[in-house]
This record gives sequence, C-alpha cells and structure tokens, in this order.
Amino acid sequence: MLIGRTSHFEKLRNAALALNNFGIIADISRFRQDHDVLCQLIQEQDMLSAELKLIRERLGLTRGRLEAANAPQLVGQLEWEEDRRPDAIPYTPKQRHGRFTTAPPFPAV
Repeated sequence: MLIGRTSHFEKLRNAALALNNFGIIADISRFRQDHDVLCQLIQEQDMLSAELKLIRERLGLTRGRLEAANAPQLVGQLEWEEDRRPDAIPYTPKQRHGRFTTAPPFPAV
C-alpha cells in the first residue's frame, strides 16, 4: 500500500489519520515521497547509462574511421584523451546537490 496506487495509499494514510499518530502519518508520507524520488532517480540513471553507452559506441566508431583513414600519420600523432584519463567517478545524488561539500572555515580570531 505504501508504494501502490494512489487510492490504496490514501486509504492507508486515512487509517493512520484516524489513529491520531502523527509520527506514523509523517513516516508513511515520507516513505511514499522517498520511494517516488528513488524511482525517478533510477529512471534518470537508466537513461544516462543508455546515453553513455551510445556516446562510447560513437567514439569507438569515429576513432575507427580516423584510424582507417590513416589520420594519425596525415595530421601528426594524435593523442586519444580516453587512453590517458580514467573513467570519471560518478557522484551520488547527494554529492550532485552539494550536500557533501565542506563548510567554509570559521575566521580565526
């Protein structure tokens, strides 16, 4: 009921309201909100993963065409940036929103 259809969730919330236990009501609402955010983030992550895969494939194809055209010898020795740089470490959603940034130090007296 917590993550089901809205009508089921409303029945559960109304039952909690009848108990006058605001802690349970808050937890039920918070659970539903957090679950909705989680689903949205998973969907965004899946979309980004698909886009990342597509970009990597396109880079590979483009690199293959450049090598097949003998571009390194024609233009000079080309450097491939992805060979020199490790994959980026993905940020967590909290890091993306700045929650893990350090606070500025207090001025010294």
